[in-house]
Amino acid sequence: MKKLKFLNVCYDTKTLNTEFANYISSHIDNFLEYEDHDELIEIIDKNDVHFVITKYNFELLKQIRVLNKQIQIIAVLDELNHTHLLESLEIKHLKFIQSLDSMNDFIDALKDCVKNIDSNKSNIINLKNGFVYDYYNKSLFKDNTIISLTKKELLFLDFLIKNHDSSMSYEEINSNIWNGFMTNDSLRSLVKELRKKTYKELIKNVSGIGYRIDTTQ
Repeated sequence: MKKLKFLNVCYDTKTLNTEFANYISSHIDNFLEYEDHDELIEIIDKNDVHFVITKYNFELLKQIRVLNKQIQIIAVLDELNHTHLLESLEIKHLKFIQSLDSMNDFIDALKDCVKNIDSNKSNIINLKNGFVYDYYNKSLFKDNTIISLTKKELLFLDFLIKNHDSSMSYEEINSNIWNGFMTNDSLRSLVKELRKKTYKELIKNVSGIGYRIDTTQ
Protein backbone atom coordinates (compact mmCIF):
# COMPACT_ATOMS: atom_id res chain seq x y z
CA MET A 1 0.00 0.00 0.00
CA LYS A 2 2.15 2.80 -1.31
CA LYS A 3 -0.39 5.49 -0.42
CA LEU A 4 -0.47 4.42 3.23
CA LYS A 5 3.25 5.12 3.53
CA PHE A 6 2.62 8.86 3.27
CA LEU A 7 -0.34 9.10 5.66
CA ASN A 8 -0.25 10.01 9.34
CA VAL A 9 -1.45 7.09 11.45
CA CYS A 10 -2.12 7.18 15.18
CA TYR A 11 -2.56 3.93 17.09
CA ASP A 12 -3.13 2.66 20.59
CA THR A 13 -0.07 0.81 21.92
CA LYS A 14 -2.33 -1.13 24.30
CA THR A 15 -4.59 -2.35 21.48
CA LEU A 16 -2.07 -3.44 18.85
CA ASN A 17 0.18 -6.37 19.64
CA THR A 18 3.78 -6.51 18.47
CA GLU A 19 2.97 -8.12 15.10
CA PHE A 20 0.49 -5.44 14.10
CA ALA A 21 2.60 -2.59 15.49
CA ASN A 22 5.59 -3.89 13.51
CA TYR A 23 3.49 -3.97 10.35
CA ILE A 24 2.55 -0.32 10.80
CA SER A 25 6.07 0.82 11.59
CA SER A 26 7.45 -1.01 8.54
CA HIS A 27 4.83 0.32 6.08
CA ILE A 28 4.23 3.84 7.36
CA ASP A 29 6.70 6.69 7.65
CA ASN A 30 4.57 8.88 9.88
CA PHE A 31 2.98 7.15 12.85
CA LEU A 32 2.11 8.37 16.33
CA GLU A 33 1.62 6.14 19.36
CA TYR A 34 -0.62 6.91 22.31
CA GLU A 35 -1.44 5.20 25.59
CA ASP A 36 -4.63 6.85 26.83
CA HIS A 37 -7.62 8.73 25.48
CA ASP A 38 -6.52 12.17 26.64
CA GLU A 39 -3.22 11.74 24.83
CA LEU A 40 -5.05 10.70 21.65
CA ILE A 41 -7.33 13.74 21.73
CA GLU A 42 -4.31 16.00 22.24
CA ILE A 43 -2.49 14.40 19.29
CA ILE A 44 -5.51 14.86 16.99
CA ASP A 45 -5.95 18.43 18.15
CA LYS A 46 -2.34 19.33 17.35
CA ASN A 47 -1.55 17.14 14.34
CA ASP A 48 -2.88 16.36 10.87
CA VAL A 49 -3.97 12.76 11.50
CA HIS A 50 -5.44 10.63 8.68
CA PHE A 51 -5.94 7.34 10.54
CA VAL A 52 -6.75 6.33 14.09
CA ILE A 53 -6.60 2.71 15.22
CA THR A 54 -8.12 2.24 18.66
CA LYS A 55 -10.03 -0.04 20.99
CA TYR A 56 -13.76 0.59 20.58
CA ASN A 57 -15.17 3.30 22.84
CA PHE A 58 -18.21 5.15 21.51
CA GLU A 59 -17.72 8.32 23.57
CA LEU A 60 -14.11 8.52 22.39
CA LEU A 61 -15.17 8.04 18.77
CA LYS A 62 -17.63 10.91 19.09
CA GLN A 63 -14.88 13.14 20.48
CA ILE A 64 -12.61 12.25 17.58
CA ARG A 65 -15.33 13.06 15.08
CA VAL A 66 -16.02 16.44 16.66
CA LEU A 67 -12.33 17.35 16.28
CA ASN A 68 -11.98 16.03 12.75
CA LYS A 69 -14.75 15.08 10.32
CA GLN A 70 -12.52 13.14 7.93
CA ILE A 71 -10.24 10.96 10.08
CA GLN A 72 -10.52 7.29 9.15
CA ILE A 73 -11.15 5.23 12.28
CA ILE A 74 -10.50 1.52 12.70
CA ALA A 75 -12.19 0.42 15.92
CA VAL A 76 -11.29 -2.94 17.43
CA LEU A 77 -13.98 -4.74 19.41
CA ASP A 78 -14.58 -8.22 20.75
CA GLU A 79 -17.99 -8.77 19.22
CA LEU A 80 -19.88 -6.74 16.62
CA ASN A 81 -23.60 -6.16 17.20
CA HIS A 82 -26.45 -4.11 15.73
CA THR A 83 -25.87 -1.20 18.09
CA HIS A 84 -22.30 -0.83 16.86
CA LEU A 85 -23.45 -0.86 13.25
CA LEU A 86 -26.01 1.85 13.91
CA GLU A 87 -23.32 3.92 15.60
CA SER A 88 -21.23 3.66 12.43
CA LEU A 89 -23.89 5.72 10.63
CA GLU A 90 -23.49 8.50 13.17
CA ILE A 91 -19.69 8.51 13.29
CA LYS A 92 -18.96 7.79 9.58
CA HIS A 93 -15.53 6.80 8.23
CA LEU A 94 -15.62 4.11 10.91
CA LYS A 95 -14.47 0.58 10.17
CA PHE A 96 -15.05 -2.13 12.76
CA ILE A 97 -12.82 -5.17 13.07
CA GLN A 98 -13.41 -7.97 15.55
CA SER A 99 -10.35 -8.66 17.68
CA LEU A 100 -6.93 -8.76 16.03
CA ASP A 101 -6.64 -12.42 15.19
CA SER A 102 -6.17 -11.96 11.47
CA MET A 103 -3.49 -9.82 9.86
CA ASN A 104 -5.33 -10.14 6.53
CA ASP A 105 -8.52 -8.64 8.00
CA PHE A 106 -6.48 -5.79 9.43
CA ILE A 107 -4.75 -5.12 6.10
CA ASP A 108 -8.11 -5.24 4.27
CA ALA A 109 -9.48 -2.65 6.70
CA LEU A 110 -6.50 -0.38 6.02
CA LYS A 111 -6.99 -0.80 2.26
CA ASP A 112 -10.68 0.15 2.50
CA CYS A 113 -9.79 3.30 4.41
CA VAL A 114 -7.01 4.27 2.00
CA LYS A 115 -9.39 3.90 -0.95
CA ASN A 116 -11.87 6.13 0.83
CA ILE A 117 -9.23 8.80 1.39
CA ASP A 118 -8.22 8.61 -2.28
CA SER A 119 -11.81 8.96 -3.50
CA ASN A 120 -12.67 11.64 -0.91
CA LYS A 121 -16.10 10.08 -0.47
CA SER A 122 -18.07 8.88 2.50
CA ASN A 123 -18.40 5.18 3.27
CA ILE A 124 -22.08 5.86 3.99
CA ILE A 125 -24.04 5.57 0.73
CA ASN A 126 -27.48 7.16 0.61
CA LEU A 127 -29.93 5.21 -1.49
CA LYS A 128 -33.58 6.14 -1.94
CA ASN A 129 -36.72 5.51 0.11
CA GLY A 130 -34.83 5.81 3.39
CA PHE A 131 -32.22 3.12 2.65
CA VAL A 132 -28.58 3.65 3.60
CA TYR A 133 -25.58 1.38 2.98
CA ASP A 134 -22.36 1.31 4.99
CA TYR A 135 -19.79 -0.32 2.71
CA TYR A 136 -17.07 -0.33 5.38
CA ASN A 137 -19.11 -2.62 7.61
CA LYS A 138 -21.24 -4.23 4.87
CA SER A 139 -24.59 -3.23 6.37
CA LEU A 140 -27.87 -2.07 4.85
CA PHE A 141 -30.29 0.07 6.87
CA LYS A 142 -33.75 1.55 6.48
CA ASP A 143 -34.84 4.19 8.99
CA ASN A 144 -32.07 3.07 11.38
CA THR A 145 -33.15 -0.57 11.19
CA ILE A 146 -30.74 -3.17 9.81
CA ILE A 147 -32.06 -5.09 6.81
CA SER A 148 -31.19 -8.79 6.95
CA LEU A 149 -29.52 -10.01 3.75
CA THR A 150 -28.16 -13.39 2.78
CA LYS A 151 -24.43 -13.69 2.16
CA LYS A 152 -24.98 -13.75 -1.63
CA GLU A 153 -27.41 -10.81 -1.54
CA LEU A 154 -24.93 -8.74 0.46
CA LEU A 155 -22.04 -9.68 -1.82
CA PHE A 156 -24.04 -8.70 -4.93
CA LEU A 157 -25.31 -5.44 -3.44
CA ASP A 158 -21.83 -4.47 -2.24
CA PHE A 159 -20.38 -5.24 -5.68
CA LEU A 160 -22.94 -3.05 -7.46
CA ILE A 161 -22.57 -0.18 -4.99
CA LYS A 162 -18.78 -0.16 -5.16
CA ASN A 163 -19.12 0.06 -8.95
CA HIS A 164 -22.08 2.44 -8.94
CA ASP A 165 -20.61 4.59 -11.73
CA SER A 166 -20.82 1.70 -14.21
CA SER A 167 -23.11 -1.06 -15.43
CA MET A 168 -21.83 -4.46 -14.36
CA SER A 169 -21.93 -7.05 -17.13
CA TYR A 170 -23.28 -10.56 -16.68
CA GLU A 171 -19.72 -11.82 -17.11
CA GLU A 172 -18.40 -9.55 -14.32
CA ILE A 173 -21.25 -10.55 -12.01
CA ASN A 174 -20.67 -14.22 -12.77
CA SER A 175 -16.96 -13.93 -12.06
CA ASN A 176 -17.19 -11.83 -8.90
CA ILE A 177 -20.33 -13.22 -7.25
CA TRP A 178 -20.65 -16.80 -8.49
CA ASN A 179 -17.00 -17.60 -9.29
CA GLY A 180 -18.00 -18.68 -12.78
CA PHE A 181 -20.99 -20.88 -11.85
CA MET A 182 -23.90 -18.47 -12.28
CA THR A 183 -27.14 -19.43 -13.99
CA ASN A 184 -29.70 -17.00 -15.39
CA ASP A 185 -32.30 -18.27 -12.93
CA SER A 186 -30.01 -17.79 -9.93
CA LEU A 187 -29.23 -14.21 -10.95
CA ARG A 188 -32.86 -13.33 -11.60
CA SER A 189 -33.89 -14.86 -8.29
CA LEU A 190 -31.22 -12.91 -6.41
CA VAL A 191 -32.25 -9.60 -8.00
CA LYS A 192 -35.93 -10.34 -7.28
CA GLU A 193 -35.26 -11.01 -3.58
CA LEU A 194 -33.12 -7.89 -3.17
CA ARG A 195 -35.80 -5.73 -4.80
CA LYS A 196 -38.41 -7.21 -2.43
CA LYS A 197 -36.25 -6.33 0.58
CA THR A 198 -35.52 -2.81 -0.72
CA TYR A 199 -37.35 -1.29 -3.67
CA LYS A 200 -37.77 -2.22 -7.33
CA GLU A 201 -35.84 0.72 -8.80
CA LEU A 202 -32.71 0.10 -6.71
CA ILE A 203 -31.30 -2.47 -9.14
CA LYS A 204 -31.69 -1.50 -12.77
CA ASN A 205 -31.50 -3.97 -15.62
CA VAL A 206 -29.32 -2.68 -18.46
CA SER A 207 -30.56 -4.44 -21.59
CA GLY A 208 -27.98 -6.71 -23.16
CA ILE A 209 -25.31 -5.79 -20.58
CA GLY A 210 -26.23 -6.59 -16.99
CA TYR A 211 -27.20 -4.53 -13.93
CA ARG A 212 -26.38 -1.31 -12.19
CA ILE A 213 -27.31 0.26 -8.87
CA ASP A 214 -29.41 3.40 -8.54
CA THR A 215 -27.98 5.67 -5.83
CA THR A 216 -28.41 9.33 -4.94
CA GLN A 217 -24.63 9.85 -5.24
